[in-house]
Amino acid sequence: MPAGRRTVARSLAEPTVEVRRSVDAATILTVYIVVLLSIRSVLVVPALGTAGAPATIVAIGAFLWWVWYHVQRFYRIDLGFQPLRFAVLGLLLTVMASYVLAMSGPMPGNELTPADSGLLKMIGLAGLAMVASEGISSLDRLHAVARRLVIGIGLVAVLGLAQFVTREALVDRISIPGLSARGIEIGLYERSGMPRLSGTSTHPIEYGVILSTVLPVVIVYALHAPTRRWLYRAILVVVSITIFMVISRSAILCTAVAIIVLALRWTWRMRLVALGCGAAISGLVYLLVPGMLGVITGLFVGAGDDASVASRTDSYGVAFQFIARDPWLGRGPGTFLPQYWILDNQYLGHTIETGLIGMAALLAVILVAAFTARSAREAATTDFDRELAQGLLAAILAGATAMAFYDLFAFPQSSGCFILVVGLSGALYRLVRQRPTEPSPGIHDAAVGPHVAPPDVAGR
Repeated sequence: MPAGRRTVARSLAEPTVEVRRSVDAATILTVYIVVLLSIRSVLVVPALGTAGAPATIVAIGAFLWWVWYHVQRFYRIDLGFQPLRFAVLGLLLTVMASYVLAMSGPMPGNELTPADSGLLKMIGLAGLAMVASEGISSLDRLHAVARRLVIGIGLVAVLGLAQFVTREALVDRISIPGLSARGIEIGLYERSGMPRLSGTSTHPIEYGVILSTVLPVVIVYALHAPTRRWLYRAILVVVSITIFMVISRSAILCTAVAIIVLALRWTWRMRLVALGCGAAISGLVYLLVPGMLGVITGLFVGAGDDASVASRTDSYGVAFQFIARDPWLGRGPGTFLPQYWILDNQYLGHTIETGLIGMAALLAVILVAAFTARSAREAATTDFDRELAQGLLAAILAGATAMAFYDLFAFPQSSGCFILVVGLSGALYRLVRQRPTEPSPGIHDAAVGPHVAPPDVAGR
């Protein structure tokens, strides 16, 4: 048979594949990053309460998209063993069980709406983790999401510096139809006469936490990105300076944890360079903002006399009393209101609301995410992916550290950035373990798989 006829015959015998490249998981995650970082956290759809933040709505949409994809697909996919899926869905199930138990008994009227919001927020976070870990179809798309997160953090860091220079919040001038700040005043906080930056976050602590959580990924791109390192290095400088300007113990501690985890893979020469860069940035802050380093030093030297530290240490006794009343599944998500006590500790708050079972589920998510990042580092075949895996591990541990000093899940930006790095670690774990010729079974296109047309046997 002539070569031309053999080619035609083979094309008729094989199924044809039409791939629709409209929307994929990376696109959804990019939309989420833009909405999360560009819209002020305090703005919500009034009818939906705290669950009406635009980022939360997008996250819930991501969960529904993920569910619909699995419900309507007509082909089997084999993702292999995905420990993060079991951990995240286990956390979601414990929160749902706690919610059902709380609603089955008498509840104060002021706790009903927060309980609904708490459940909806967790559904959204679970959806983001699933879309990221199971939906990203290739390493290129994963790199694109991580790159966009780095650039987004760089932009909000620039906004923070602009707030410091102008001594104004700036974002209070932006009004979005349909969204309301619920009467919350938007402005700059102060500490020891210094303005505390907040970017588009609800509070300076949230702002500092998102900067320090994503910082290790920024460092990876600044040191190892294949292209545009000059851009990522500029972002690294801006983010590092802004973390100083936030004047937050939580941000400094999270940054320290992130850098220590990254430094475990560095050579001694790189560690010395990092120390030199840190000293240079500290010196720059000292010259540009006299008194700033003294204020930051005072956060730790005078911590014993700080009211916020005393409040955190006094929280343990209060928390243990509430935990003893409902030890296993807690009192319900979102039901421990700020007027009861401000814990500034996600671990204690989560245990009060979802019990010891919920606390175990949260720890499982953190440990499994750290395991997937470490395993991805060992399985990666390129230096960049190995460094990215270490950066994600550092980001996860930085976020886990923040939970000990701050109610991370109570704020959309901090919870969103943390769950994004968790999901990206799961995606990297899945993708680097695939054979080079093996197609990814992720969510490729707008909640539908590739359309496979049957072979045209009538033309034979």
